[in-house]
Amino acid sequence: MSILGVVLGVAALIVVMGVMNGFDNELESKIIGVNPHIFIKKYSGVFNYNKAFIKKISTDYKQIDYVYPLLTTQCMISSGSISSGALLNGIDLKNSGVLHKYIKGNLNGVVLGKELMTNLGLSLNDRVRITLPFGKVTPFGFAPLSFKETITGIFNSGMYDYDTTFVYISLKELWNRTEMKNKINTIAIGLDDPYLAKKVSNSMYKKLPYGFYVSNWMDLNRNFFTALKLEKIAMFIILMLVVVVAAFNIMSSLTMLVMEKTKDISILMAFGATNRNIMNIFIKQAVAIGAIGVILGDVLGLGLSFLLKKYQFVKLPSDVYYITNIPVDVSLSYIIVISLSAFILVVLASVYPAFKASKADIVEVLRS
Repeated sequence: MSILGVVLGVAALIVVMGVMNGFDNELESKIIGVNPHIFIKKYSGVFNYNKAFIKKISTDYKQIDYVYPLLTTQCMISSGSISSGALLNGIDLKNSGVLHKYIKGNLNGVVLGKELMTNLGLSLNDRVRITLPFGKVTPFGFAPLSFKETITGIFNSGMYDYDTTFVYISLKELWNRTEMKNKINTIAIGLDDPYLAKKVSNSMYKKLPYGFYVSNWMDLNRNFFTALKLEKIAMFIILMLVVVVAAFNIMSSLTMLVMEKTKDISILMAFGATNRNIMNIFIKQAVAIGAIGVILGDVLGLGLSFLLKKYQFVKLPSDVYYITNIPVDVSLSYIIVISLSAFILVVLASVYPAFKASKADIVEVLRS
C-alpha cells in the first residue's frame, strides 16, 4: 500500500505537469505563429508607408525573418441583422511570414476567422458589411465608413479568441476603401528565433526616429505566461501532497515495524550491531519502497501521457478553452524533478522510525 501511494502520486504529477506544459507550449506556439514577434508603432497613431525605412530595418538585423506593413483597426462585421466586433488587419499576405498557413483561401476579398463565420452563420463567397470607427461628419451627424466585401478565405489558428476576432483584408484594398492612402500604423517583424524578441526590440528602440516605439510579444503577453507559470507551480505543490501522504504512510508503517521488532533489534545490538547498522536497515527499506514506487509511477505516468497524447480521448469546449484538444508535452527535466522529490520525501520519512529503532534499550527489552 505504501508503494501504491508513491506510484499514484508520481504518476499523477507526471500526467498533470505534462498537460500543463503542453498547454503552455501550445499557446506560446499559437501566439508566436499568428502574431508578429516585434511591433514598431508611432505615438501619434498612423504614419506614412515608407519602403526604404522598412527595407533598412530588415537589412540592419540578421535575426529578422520577415517585415511587413500593417494597418489594423477595430471594426464591425455585419450580415443581415447579426453583427460582431472584430479586429481588421490590412496586410500583404505574400510578405506576412507564416501567417498564410492559417488562411485557407485568398485575400481577393476579406478573410474571416472560422469561429466568427460560425457565429454569424456565414460561409465562403457570402457578402458582409464592414463598418469602421472613422468616417465623415455630415449635416445629419457623424457617418461611419462602411463598405461590403466578399468572403474569400477562412482564418483558422485553432485558438478560439483569435478565430472569433481576427479579420484580414488586402492592404491595398483597405487603402482604396478608406481615405488612408499609403498610411499604416504598425510595422510587423518576425524573427528566426522568437525568443530574441526582447533583445532585438531593445536594440531597435535606440535607433528608431523620434516618435516611434517598439513592443514585442514577450512583453505584451508577460502577465499571461506569468499566470501559467504560477499555475504549474501551484499544481506541483498540491499534487506533491499525495506523495507527502504516502510518505507519512511509510513513516507510520516503519514505526509500527520498529515497535513489533523491538526484541529482534535488541538481539542484533547484543550481537554487536551498532546504532548506524540498525538505522541503515530501516532506511534501506524506505529506499527500496521509494525506488520501486518512483519507477512504477514513472512508467504509469508516461504510459497515461502517451495514450492521452495519441488518442485524444478528452475533448475541450472551444468556447471555454483556447484549444480543443488536450496537449501533452512530458519534459525530461520535469520527470527528474518529480522522481527525485518523491524519492527524497520517502527516504526522509524513514529517518524518525530508523532513529527510534537505533535508540532501543537492549537491557530493558531482553530483561522483559
